[in-house]
Amino acid sequence: MVSSALRRAIRLLLATCAFFALFGDVAHAEEEILQVRVQNTATAGGKKEPVAGVGISVTDPSGAVVAEGVTDDKGVAKIPVPSDGEFTVTIDEATLPDGLGLPADGASRTVNVTAGLGGNANFNLGAAAPKADSKLSLLPKTIFNGIRFGLVIAIMSVGLSLIYATTGLSNFAHGETVTIGAVMTAVASGWFTLSTATGGWGGFIQLLAAIVIGVACATAFSGALELAVWRPMRRRGIGLTSMMIVSIGIAMTVRFIIQMYYGSQPKSFAQFGSQQNINIGPIGVTPRDLITGVVALLALCGVAFLLMKTRTGKAIRAVSDNPDLASTTGINTDRVILTVWLLGGALAGLGGVIFGLDEQVSWNMGTKILLLMFASITLGGLGRPFGALVGSLAVGMFVQLWAWAFGDYTDLKTMGALLAMILVLLFRPQGILGKKERVG
Repeated sequence: MVSSALRRAIRLLLATCAFFALFGDVAHAEEEILQVRVQNTATAGGKKEPVAGVGISVTDPSGAVVAEGVTDDKGVAKIPVPSDGEFTVTIDEATLPDGLGLPADGASRTVNVTAGLGGNANFNLGAAAPKADSKLSLLPKTIFNGIRFGLVIAIMSVGLSLIYATTGLSNFAHGETVTIGAVMTAVASGWFTLSTATGGWGGFIQLLAAIVIGVACATAFSGALELAVWRPMRRRGIGLTSMMIVSIGIAMTVRFIIQMYYGSQPKSFAQFGSQQNINIGPIGVTPRDLITGVVALLALCGVAFLLMKTRTGKAIRAVSDNPDLASTTGINTDRVILTVWLLGGALAGLGGVIFGLDEQVSWNMGTKILLLMFASITLGGLGRPFGALVGSLAVGMFVQLWAWAFGDYTDLKTMGALLAMILVLLFRPQGILGKKERVG
């Protein structure tokens, strides 16, 4: 009896252990539910709307995908995971509807799944970021900017080229003439309270008046240098190298005087701070850029007409070719040279105004663009006004193409123009429109 009862007890104990062992393993192996909710918060008022059809993947700490799912009409995906623990939930960007983008905090969430309770992950989608334009689609705009920038450089470079053609002087103070034109325009516009009180047509008329004052100041500065410095030095027979060094000293002096009185902080014309583009085919251009580009083109056409069709222009070309011969034919070379300095100053002042409208008016803006001016007249042919125009267009184009091709290195965009100048001069030392000269 005892042994029989003992055997029955042992059998019962073994059966109980087998039961708990079997069903205990089943309970431990039961899958947990991870609930993922995807919502759209890009609608007006921040209202959350469910997003269906978004692919979800779940990975374990090793990076292996353990489960996948898709959100339903309620924007919810209930995804079974093999156990509790830590998982990474990621939404598939390719499955997002058009117009929706990833959440600001990323496409992944780390979720702790608790045994018996599961886990939750929420994604609040926003508006998709605008698609970046391809480089090819930006090329027409780049070419337009290159032509326009070349025209602005040409306004300033033509005067520098004429001065070199008639006097042989490389005038490093030409950059400060550019700065004076822009700075005095900005100062005059302040007198008219242009940037604070007046807008519309009244502001436009005031701006024109300020430009007249700025260009007049640049013209007067250039003419004063000729009468007070360069003409006396020429009459004393001082060499061109010495005169060039003097021009560098004048440039430095004037530059820091401007900084002292105008200030170191760049300033801009407030009414041109924000303008909407006018779309001309694939090119978007602001009214300001369009107007200043047309003004630059008309100014250059006026200079071309002056040089080719007027007596003054013929006298300038005669002095440029041979000053001594021009003097023997009755041409007043001093008057012609003064005219060239006045014309160069006016063009530099106008170029400075346009350059200041494009960017900002600063005390050293002329120095920044002086290298490009010298590159333009060298590339086009020293002493050739029309060569300066061609060289300026080439320089402007190469500067913009460099920025287009190497967007991450725009601070080095002048390098493209200088490399182009070096390559051209290697094959054509006299420049694009220059004439070969015999040396020795």
